[in-house]
Amino acid sequence: MSIRIRFSLEPKRTILFGNKFNYQMAETVAKEMGHRCFRMDGFLLVQLCPEGYVWLKWNKHKLQGESQTNIAGPGFHAAVIDYLERLAKRDKMKLKVDDKTGYFFKKDFLAMRQKYFYQWFSELIELVSGWEGNEEFTFCWPALYYVPDRQAGRLITHIRSFSFQELRGMLGSGISVAFAKDFFIWNELEKDAYFYRNSALVLLNQSCYFMPSKRSSQDKAVNRLIIEMLETALSMNPRISFPKKEYLEVCKLDGHEPVNLREAISMPEELSVGCRRHLIYRKIGNMSFGIPGNFLYDETDKGCMDHYYDGKEYGGHDYYIYAAVFEGRPAEFKNKWFEEGEADELLDFEVGEARARAAFYKPEEKDGETLYGMTAQVLYGEQRMNIKIISRKPGEREWALGLIKNITITE
Repeated sequence: MSIRIRFSLEPKRTILFGNKFNYQMAETVAKEMGHRCFRMDGFLLVQLCPEGYVWLKWNKHKLQGESQTNIAGPGFHAAVIDYLERLAKRDKMKLKVDDKTGYFFKKDFLAMRQKYFYQWFSELIELVSGWEGNEEFTFCWPALYYVPDRQAGRLITHIRSFSFQELRGMLGSGISVAFAKDFFIWNELEKDAYFYRNSALVLLNQSCYFMPSKRSSQDKAVNRLIIEMLETALSMNPRISFPKKEYLEVCKLDGHEPVNLREAISMPEELSVGCRRHLIYRKIGNMSFGIPGNFLYDETDKGCMDHYYDGKEYGGHDYYIYAAVFEGRPAEFKNKWFEEGEADELLDFEVGEARARAAFYKPEEKDGETLYGMTAQVLYGEQRMNIKIISRKPGEREWALGLIKNITITE
């Protein structure tokens, strides 16, 4: 069960909006409130906090949209209503809201939180605490993001992983505000210390590459935002349970002088934060492939292949991948793909239900570097996945081959 807000904003004087709404007013109000905005596929996406989004679309002379609020928390739910009401007031629009919690009409935050969010949280914990030994290993994980690697004996969430013992302990002691503060990003009406700490935990868990800030703009942005949020949380509540180990690690990666942690209370050592410390998995067609979590995606490479890399100074790997589908006929190996250089060895093997072929090439000197390359193809049904991996140091053949053997069928 999810908790959602659905809404429409209709101009009282349609003529003022013309035939095409450009989202400018919705963006203006959002940015004045400190929220981020993104344009994508005809929608406006407003981000109020990590995992807290509002979707808006201009449709039939109305601004329509929705927001799923149960993961970000009751504070986010209230903030969405606040944003919509400010937008309606600013631009003299008629606001209609479908809010099953009743908060839009009654503004009773405590009742809404207890009856809907804490009840949802209680039912969720009761459900997932019995999953041990089953196939499920994530819950409340962003559906459109990468899939994290498994962590033995743990369930991975948006904010961190939880052991089954911890989940059963929650049930045994009764779901409380203390547990909710460690799960919901925004548990109170205001942005308190828990809001900033939990927002940082989400970034640490999902987005942090745990690489030096000088490697890329992505590393710099995420490292510094984590540091800023954690230091804000600590300044607001010096006794909050704090991820000391991760904070000090990111400070070192950014070259940032840490604040005094003498009074800070460390989060338990067994807590696991940071899915990008491990392999992550993405999907192309009917196959899922794994890459190291610290690899960046090259948005500047406009070639036909997706390009992932860690940087010449930080490992020197390049991973290229794309897939082709041959409708109506089974995929076949393409011999030319294995002629990237002087092949040292050609291997045929199976990857689960798929067939694979990989070629390893003799070292090649290029632009003053020694490159160790391999190419591979994986076939399943009508799909062929093409892969090229380049290393800049010897002895990584088994590592590259292991990435190919990690590919799984996801039909």
